[in-house]
Amino acid sequence: MLMNYSQINAEAARAEELIPSMSYAVLLDNLVWLTKLGVLAPGNPASMLVVARLVDRARIRRSGITVERLRASLEAYRAIPQPVYAVVKALEQAVASF
Repeated sequence: MLMNYSQINAEAARAEELIPSMSYAVLLDNLVWLTKLGVLAPGNPASMLVVARLVDRARIRRSGITVERLRASLEAYRAIPQPVYAVVKALEQAVASF
């Protein structure tokens, strides 16, 4: 199925609306998707929210995420075309905080 520009924008808008309700694990699982949609992009307020959540030690602890899972998410995110630098740095900081 081909998506036109307005369909992509609608999906991005819906995705951005979901970010505040995403658990830490769901956020990790969707970083690549959010980047591909353009939701995570330099200067986008949604990116700033995601970065703040990724480095929040209390959220990390409550999530039950392991350092191995964080490392895997970091490596997977680094491997995509044009990862958002601030997201990479936030994931690195989250790994380092363990």
